[in-house]
Amino acid sequence: MNPRMLDAAFAALVLCAAPLAAQDVKNPLGLDAAAAAQGKKLFDTQGCIACHGNNARGAVGPDLTDDQWLRAPSDEMIFNVIRNGRSGTLMSPFKDALQDEQIWQIVTYLRVENRKRKEAGELQ
Repeated sequence: MNPRMLDAAFAALVLCAAPLAAQDVKNPLGLDAAAAAQGKKLFDTQGCIACHGNNARGAVGPDLTDDQWLRAPSDEMIFNVIRNGRSGTLMSPFKDALQDEQIWQIVTYLRVENRKRKEAGELQ
């Protein structure tokens, strides 16, 4: 499949998922290693490390790889916070800087890091 067709298919998937907001929208990239690697690059280049640390384990902002969140961190919630920001905090929206697929890649990176920590026995 050529890249334009892949982008169109991904956009259709995201648009079709939009009406399902009341249901937990899952990351279409799952725990894909290549997507996670790209997500790590985006995490670094977009300046996320300034608040969340080099390994997303927190600095000025919270640890994004643990399970200690105010609300259960669903894929959809993480995606929406990255895309739209979070009012009342320093978390700015990235919807003008990143495409939806790139945001999903960051979500993938965070989820893979969470899984690694659980497998290493760092998280319960």
